[in-house]
This record gives sequence, C-alpha cells and structure tokens, in this order.
Amino acid sequence: MSTPEPVTAVADEQKRDAYATRAAVLTAARRRFSLHGYADVKLRDIAADAQVSAALVMKYFGSKENLFAEASSFEAEAAVLLDCPLDELGTHLVRTLLDFHERTRADPLLRALFTSSRPAGATFRENFERQFVTQLSDRLSGPDARLRAELVCAHLIGLGATRLVLRTEAISAEPDERLVARTAPLLQGWIDGVR
Repeated sequence: MSTPEPVTAVADEQKRDAYATRAAVLTAARRRFSLHGYADVKLRDIAADAQVSAALVMKYFGSKENLFAEASSFEAEAAVLLDCPLDELGTHLVRTLLDFHERTRADPLLRALFTSSRPAGATFRENFERQFVTQLSDRLSGPDARLRAELVCAHLIGLGATRLVLRTEAISAEPDERLVARTAPLLQGWIDGVR
C-alpha cells in the first residue's frame, strides 16, 4: 500500500501545473494576437493552441481584454531585466537574457521585433518602448540617454536573434559566461555614457 503524498507536495505540484498552464496560454495568445490582431482572435482558438479549455483561459485571465493586455506587455520581463544597480546593469542584462533563453527557449525582446509588423504590432511596440526602452533611458544620466538605451536594446535583440533564430555556430557554441564577459562591457559603456 502506497503512502499518500504530503499535502504541501500536492499543492506545490498544482502551483507548478497552474504556472505552466498559464504560461502556455500566454504563449498561444501572443502568437495569435500578433498574427491576427485583437478583433480576429477568439478565446477558444487560444485555448485550443494551449491545449486547455476556454473556461480555463477565463479562469486565469478573466476576459479577452485582460489576456491581450498581459500578452502584449513587457512589464514583467522588464522588471527582471532592469532589477540591478546601474553600475552592474550590463552584466545583469546579458546574464538575465541568456537565462531567459535557457529556461524558456524564448526572448522577450525578440517578441517586440517579430510582432512589430503584425496586426497588433503597434500595441506590442508601444508597450516595449514604454515599459523597457523608456524605463532604461530614464535611469541613464548624461547626454544621449535615449540613444544609448536604444543601442543597448539593439545589441540585446541582435544577440537573441543570433542565438535563437539564426543559431550561428560560434555564438551558439560559446558558453554563457564567456558571452557575458565579452558583451557586458560594451553595454556597460553605453549605460555609463563612455561610448
């Protein structure tokens, strides 16, 4: 006779399942909204893509409007990417982005790039600029803060595209810490305003 799992282990498993389900719905919603625009997307299609019921989508997000707002947002990722003192931000940005790549096989900055020309692209692009680029720019002092923030973003987007989309040989083979060591000083120079 097997012993029952402790209640806390069952609750932890349910939380993991809920997190994975919610993440699958968000991924499906981002794909649908970017390809078809808000008006043409049905919750049942997102649910089918995520392999859940439409009722479960409603349970997690409450409405199509709430789901779109979260799917087109960069707030959560920006909070993680920018959560570091300014003098260490270059290293933190690269390391955190590489961690996103490893954990999720996705890149939140590439989402802005790939959705920009799609039906809902304006919303994704505006959110990316307001929630990430402007927040970074506002933290920088000295001349050309906005330009420097955009250069940091351009470099990070290029790194993500090269690793996850193009999968070029040398960058794909390079260990994460060596990529951090090679890339972070360039970003830090823009952050500090010395480049």
